[in-house]
Amino acid sequence: MRLSWKFGIALLSALCLAAAAFAEDAPRRTTEVEEYVVTGTRTRHTLEDVPVETRVITREDIDRSPSKNILDILNTVPGINTTLLDDVIGSDNLRATMRGLQFNEGYGLILIDGQRAHGELGAHGDYGISLNQIPLSMVERIEIVKGAASALYGSDALAGVINIITRRVPDEFTTHAGAGYSRYEVTDRQGVSANSSSRDAYRASAGLGGPLLAASGYYLHYSYEQDEGVAVDPATTYRHSVLGRWQTAISDALRLDLGANFGLARRELDLPVANYDREYDTYRFSGALNYQFGEHRDHELTLSGYTYWQDFINGYPGFQHGFRDGTIGYDQAELLYNWYTNWNILTVGASTQRQHMDYFSINYQRDGGSSKVTVDENITTNSIFVQDELMLFDHRLTLVPGFRLEDHSTFGTEFNPKFSAMLKAAPSTTIRGSVGRGFKSPTIRQLYYDGLLRHGSHYVRSNPDLNPEIAWTYSLNLEQSFLDNRLTANLGYFFNDVNDMVVRQSTGEFAVDGLPIESYVNVEKAQIQGIELSARLTLNDSFFVNAGFNYMDSENKDTGKDLPYVPEYSVSLAPTYIFQPWDVGTTVIFSYVGKQYRNTANTQEVGEHGIIDTRIWKNFSELLRVSLDAKNITNSDRGDGDFSHRMGRSIGLNLELQF
Repeated sequence: MRLSWKFGIALLSALCLAAAAFAEDAPRRTTEVEEYVVTGTRTRHTLEDVPVETRVITREDIDRSPSKNILDILNTVPGINTTLLDDVIGSDNLRATMRGLQFNEGYGLILIDGQRAHGELGAHGDYGISLNQIPLSMVERIEIVKGAASALYGSDALAGVINIITRRVPDEFTTHAGAGYSRYEVTDRQGVSANSSSRDAYRASAGLGGPLLAASGYYLHYSYEQDEGVAVDPATTYRHSVLGRWQTAISDALRLDLGANFGLARRELDLPVANYDREYDTYRFSGALNYQFGEHRDHELTLSGYTYWQDFINGYPGFQHGFRDGTIGYDQAELLYNWYTNWNILTVGASTQRQHMDYFSINYQRDGGSSKVTVDENITTNSIFVQDELMLFDHRLTLVPGFRLEDHSTFGTEFNPKFSAMLKAAPSTTIRGSVGRGFKSPTIRQLYYDGLLRHGSHYVRSNPDLNPEIAWTYSLNLEQSFLDNRLTANLGYFFNDVNDMVVRQSTGEFAVDGLPIESYVNVEKAQIQGIELSARLTLNDSFFVNAGFNYMDSENKDTGKDLPYVPEYSVSLAPTYIFQPWDVGTTVIFSYVGKQYRNTANTQEVGEHGIIDTRIWKNFSELLRVSLDAKNITNSDRGDGDFSHRMGRSIGLNLELQF
């Protein structure tokens, strides 16, 4: 089924006009949620009042989950597929998708506190983008916005946005520390056991912060992670992470926020030619001035900027996939204005961003020779964006038109409009819909290399004549509560129509050592549609259940094949029970995933499979918390045993202290 953009606009217009059927004095829905979300509209909203579809993973969710990294904790979000990823630091992100499109290829935008990030452990190659940017111990919450977000965020926000929000400056002086150890198994590959099939993982963290002087505050956090991976031979991977934040109220109206983050990650090797095959040194510095003015502080002006860069080494001398060494990063400055009234929120912004790349790759040929290719590029993007949130009929109808005009130094000017609407049809019923244009630039490897790049058994040639990928996305979502808000269900439909998808194909040529040459072309068109259902049942303060279901139909329109790593369906069920007299709780996560394919030709299949994870915790006082994790209890190979060793059954112990 193919939908046109005209049909999407008509559908949303009909939804908006339906508001006229409701009386002006209909009751307004109340909320107990006090935390604001900001990613979907760049303005402050409670979760139930945000006019675009948004999912939040809170700090409490993280504390109750047995997950050790961000990849794994996203596993139960309908529309996000991370089930083929392992809960280790360096798990390969190649297989992670949002609504059928791969994060590693840049279809989903990854932000840290609203700022773009690149690379990190788990990214596949120099061009990839990892979800596992920082340790979970540093995360305050994760905001997930599905659907094209190019109107607010620009290129590479085609499938949606995941904003990883770090811990904030606490209102009172606080210190906390945590430590964890787990032992995990590695499953067989084609019946062959991995060397040292039982392996160890360690985690430790500490943080402190609070007010300082008359009107300032700070927060500092350190984390260490280590495990031995899931390859046939154990390889120690570790990461040190440091986070710092400073906040000052210069006056009642003016506030200064500063942030810094440093990460050092390594994967060790036992080879005479190298000590490591992955090295990442990551630096991030940010600052923002926020000024609120007007009679009711309803005008807000924010000037912000950040610089981010990553020094990396991938591979080692002689490695058949190449040895890469260099730097990649972003610099951005932005001016954002918000005007809040009782019935309208106007957002106007302008930004300038530079992505810089400077590195080389050495290819090692089969005949013993070598060659070198380089990347030395600066990509500048200047943008203006406008959004208006119009709230009508006593806030029961919200209309959100918006657009972004973006000038890309490689592709010129792009115009990305988006229109969203939210209708509170009844006190317990909310309908959200959106239609928008998404824009995605090709990756570094697809566009910018100045020569052939060896990739295992073939070479890859960049294509500087590629066009950006364009998509129109449509979504409609119904949120309904029952039983006096004890049961909340969310049912949604989405449709993505992607044009000029970039694919790699054979050129028919061969390199000097006889290996074939492949290159990138704009040839494919993809359509992806699906149904997403999530629900939460709260019986009382001691027992609640989260459930999710996702059905997805993806098709490469040129070949008629399914897109890789897009399961037809997935199901999750996560009951939580807390025995209040003893302050003991447990969460059990059941997940089941249908068949999917590993490749575009659909000749390599990943079988359907189920996983059971659980965490049991005990609070001995307000100061001490102990938890026990058991993951992949059935030791499933995740349907992937013919191709990969996978993380099997594991058990772990965690201690957390807070003062």
